[in-house]
Amino acid sequence: MDTQNDHAHVIVNPFLIYIALGLCALVLQKLAPLPFLAQPIARVLGLTMMIINLVIGLPAVRKMLAARTSPNPARPSTSLILSGPYRFTRNPMYIGLTLLYTGLVIFFQLPWGLVLLPIVIWLITVWVIVPEEKYLEQKFGEGYLSYKSAVRRWI
Repeated sequence: MDTQNDHAHVIVNPFLIYIALGLCALVLQKLAPLPFLAQPIARVLGLTMMIINLVIGLPAVRKMLAARTSPNPARPSTSLILSGPYRFTRNPMYIGLTLLYTGLVIFFQLPWGLVLLPIVIWLITVWVIVPEEKYLEQKFGEGYLSYKSAVRRWI
């Protein structure tokens, strides 16, 4: 694989998906408000989701950095990470980001964000994860295929 193409060809930066749909939730809540939890309950629940994100997402990033491979899909992957949270899911960072998104929309009382959550997950899967998987299959071959057959994509 030449160095210029040695990266996952994701369609959209995953952060942009979460940000764009979070902003859509904000606009929709202003235009067509949905009822939601009382503020104190929403705050506690939202913070809880964000803390769970840290428990899952940070160890995943640390594992990648310790292996000297980039968590950025626009950069080359230099090794497969098969330990830590990667034993349970192939995408702990996206689970973490999804929990962060969910925590934020709950915290800020944006129920439209929860309505849009299936779209967020679908877009992350189709535009980010599937291209990453194709890249990793091409780069790591049987090692990645074996891992892929043993560990779930999400949870």
